[in-house]
Amino acid sequence: MYTDLFGPPLTGCPPFALSLHQKRQATLLYHWMSLDYLKELKAMIDRLIAGTDVLLDSAHEQGRDAVMTSPRWGVRDTSANWSTHVYPALEAFRESTTWYISARVNEVYGCTGANQCSRMISEYSSIWMTPEEEERFNEEFAKVDDYAGWIDSVCGAGGSKRITDHMMSDAWQEFGHTFPRLPRFRVRTDIVGESGRVPPRTGVYVAQDDPHATLQYGWTGNSDGQLGRAMTLNKLGLRALAAVGREELWGNRDAITHFVSQAIAQGEITDRNGFDPGDEDDPRYARAILTRQVYAQRPCTWYFVEMIDGEYDEDDKAVGNPLTVANGHPPNVPAGQPCPAAGWWFSPAQASSRRYFKEGELMPALGGDYGDTYWQWSPDQSAPQL
Repeated sequence: MYTDLFGPPLTGCPPFALSLHQKRQATLLYHWMSLDYLKELKAMIDRLIAGTDVLLDSAHEQGRDAVMTSPRWGVRDTSANWSTHVYPALEAFRESTTWYISARVNEVYGCTGANQCSRMISEYSSIWMTPEEEERFNEEFAKVDDYAGWIDSVCGAGGSKRITDHMMSDAWQEFGHTFPRLPRFRVRTDIVGESGRVPPRTGVYVAQDDPHATLQYGWTGNSDGQLGRAMTLNKLGLRALAAVGREELWGNRDAITHFVSQAIAQGEITDRNGFDPGDEDDPRYARAILTRQVYAQRPCTWYFVEMIDGEYDEDDKAVGNPLTVANGHPPNVPAGQPCPAAGWWFSPAQASSRRYFKEGELMPALGGDYGDTYWQWSPDQSAPQL
């Protein structure tokens, strides 16, 4: 029986069970849209700007601009020109992130400034940096851009939320190891949203009548929070699902290649998405051919997916990735356990928690509202700039 927040039963609300892949999607969506995730983005931008300050100071002290200025190109290649145009974009990125952190109290969400900042970086010369400095800067910005990209994918301004099933599957392969236990969810069939409208509550929503539609995140604080049309599998997508299986759908490249080759031979796929004839038989390309063929969008009714604070899914079949090394990273470590590898770690339980641990050092508990403390291997293993 379902109850409201105060305990009384909710009548007339049929039970609604999430599948394992829907639980994973809900876990990722709540993670990416959490305040802790946004605060970590702000901390990453702070570190990027601090490192950029060091580069600009070095260029100034060494007088690099004097040899960068030329009769033909003027000051185009100088650090002064870069700092005039690109550095303000980095600061604007930080300021917009800071603004969204403060706006969360009013349940306002939106896309980050990563895309605009990336464009500014690409349009201005960075030849004033040494090759090593440029490589390091690009690596650090790529980490920030990738991190912010998940917020941008979820937000999709104007209700154009187009995050897809294969994007979520890829994200779970990348991030699933950070969730040794899945949160416990409850589908509130008494809280109903509609495509094209701002939902009644902020949070994750599941399509009422389509188990293959990607879950969405909606919010109440501004109009961009409206729920979009359901992004679901079309007939070809359902055939691929039946042929390959849910767990293997986007990861088993051999099975995908076999399916795509057959679908092209039978005339079910006529567009190779720019790939050449025969590429459908290559596992490197077959999935890319398939991804643009298998989706359909339609308006639908949505149910609110409530995450129960401090509770975890008790279904053994629904447990997230086990505590094994994934993607070359050490596993997540619960508080009170020894650090498995020396390096920089952070915890979603507290913003700006990134710190260095020695191997064997006990990982501390941080408390807070996030629940149990789990420490994650930081994607940024560089020491802070002094």
